[in-house]
Amino acid sequence: MKRNVILLAALFAFSAFGLVSCDNDDSEPGRFEKGAFVLNEGAFGSSNASVSWVSYNTDSTVNGVFKSVNSRPLGDVLQSAIKSKGKIYLVVNNSGKVEVVNSADFMQAGVIENLNNPRYAAVADDNIYISQWNGWGQNGAVMVYNTSTLTKVDSIPVGSGAEGIIYAAGRIWVANSGGFGTDSTIFVINPSTNKVEDTLYVGFCPKEMVTDANGKIWAICSGTTIYDANWNIVGSKPSSLVVINPNTKEVEKTIALFDSKHPSHIDISPDKQTIYFGGGYGFNGIFSISINATSIPEQPSILGSYYGFNVNPNNGDIYCLEAPSFTGAGVLKVYASDFTGPKKEVEVGIGPNGVIFN
Repeated sequence: MKRNVILLAALFAFSAFGLVSCDNDDSEPGRFEKGAFVLNEGAFGSSNASVSWVSYNTDSTVNGVFKSVNSRPLGDVLQSAIKSKGKIYLVVNNSGKVEVVNSADFMQAGVIENLNNPRYAAVADDNIYISQWNGWGQNGAVMVYNTSTLTKVDSIPVGSGAEGIIYAAGRIWVANSGGFGTDSTIFVINPSTNKVEDTLYVGFCPKEMVTDANGKIWAICSGTTIYDANWNIVGSKPSSLVVINPNTKEVEKTIALFDSKHPSHIDISPDKQTIYFGGGYGFNGIFSISINATSIPEQPSILGSYYGFNVNPNNGDIYCLEAPSFTGAGVLKVYASDFTGPKKEVEVGIGPNGVIFN
């Protein structure tokens, strides 16, 4: 559930949409290992989040995987997911939980409940760190749970609108997006103590992060549109890319993006030499730049309005996700690493926003 969708959800009621599997035999062990899982938010408040599986090598697609395998709904708004040690952790935002499944067969393996607006997750050693916004007007937190027992370990206060979170260079890095407002910080957490040891000041509304071939951390700072009390646009904060040296904990480079356009997502090529950014509500195109670049090209590498995207770490294919409405099916388009395509196009669930590669 991205910021603008939350705002729109206050104005529009979305209806539910039933998903049907293209292949009803979900009993084969390991059947989901050679494909990608598409994360479908569903319509806010409708409890129709879902997961679609798309084969790498065939035309097979299975919609509604979680419900088909586990005989129950996934929940309300699938925000993100992370794969670690044979498990996939599904962060279900409006249901306030993280569902844990086995990556090979998607069978349920546990659940973390009683979260408050969870967003993203990262695994470090034996713990999973979950960013959450908390309630209206509150600062966010990072909730820490043991991955074996799924019991709570700690709660760490962070900035407002705690969003993307990664484990890099022995530390947990948390992007504070501002939630419904504006923040410009990344908090650095020591997982040995579960304490915040540094605060970095970056661009407006940092969202997601990746690490490059040199171990540097790249953050997409989406900026934001400013509205008045009647939802009229009255201003904008610019977007940017920020590069952080994790050893010195300093910003080494800032690349200006757009004054009034707000890309939300970032990913990286398999060799970690090329950064991709773009996607999100209302943004057009997926851009690509070298990790040595100091500016961006005038035109995107892939045209189109994509709600989310991810890069396959196995072959560099770019999985682009269209969400034409939150009442009907979304679309996955797969482009080759040279941007030709799409070489595959399939219908998935409602509001697809990201991909996990199995």
